[in-house]
Amino acid sequence: MSTPQTVKVSRDGKEIGEYAVQEALRLLAEGTLRGTDHYWQQGMTDWALLVGLKAKEEFRLKNELEVRARNEKAQAAEKLQREKAEAEAKSQKEKSEAARIQAEAVRLQSEKKNANNFQCHCCRESFPRPYDPTEDFQPATQSFFLNIFWLIIPIFGWILGTIGMWRATIRMLASGLHLPSCPKCRSANFSRPTHDATFYPLLPIGVAGYCRSSDEGWIGGVCSGVAHFTGIGLGLVRVLFCLGSPVLIFVYLFMWGFFPKRPTKGIVIP
Repeated sequence: MSTPQTVKVSRDGKEIGEYAVQEALRLLAEGTLRGTDHYWQQGMTDWALLVGLKAKEEFRLKNELEVRARNEKAQAAEKLQREKAEAEAKSQKEKSEAARIQAEAVRLQSEKKNANNFQCHCCRESFPRPYDPTEDFQPATQSFFLNIFWLIIPIFGWILGTIGMWRATIRMLASGLHLPSCPKCRSANFSRPTHDATFYPLLPIGVAGYCRSSDEGWIGGVCSGVAHFTGIGLGLVRVLFCLGSPVLIFVYLFMWGFFPKRPTKGIVIP
């Protein structure tokens, strides 16, 4: 706390007392002190009329008020800036937290997706089901029979029909030779989901399409393959093929020659 300023007052060249500035102004207003009296305070080089003290004090108070107003304005601006900076920092923190939560959710979703999908080690693609080459067998078979109609047209049809039948035959044979692969890059180097215990690296999921059985058949695996795919009892299928018409014998020979051979024991048709 600052010490109150004091003034020394003199009258007719004789010092009559020392007063606080506000006290001297009050006495001046009451008439106890006169305007013709002189005053002196620390820092002055000579005595001055007491009547000038009032103007000087008003000027000082005005300056103090202006300085105080500027300081309060600066403090208010500083406080506003500080609050704004705190609000921005809080907003930035909330955005960072929201981004972290979103990134964590994306990571968990990606992990969940990767846990349920196959992962290609070549192109890093994640897919729910690998490309199954045995799925080409049915369209290749249809293409084979459709190309037979080209043989009705002489010369031109014979050429196109023969080429189409050879292409379809190659596709049918290749469907039993190729491994399941990544749908994007056709690489067979992929890992299966950890929860899918029915998948074998050398087999499609559940062995899609008709196939001959390599581990449950007696001759060509045709009957066991049909029984596995249709769900009919293996013994009943064998009886039907043995006691059926010659057409079934032709069907048996056709399936023996063209259908791919796969293990079927323990594989569940999806």
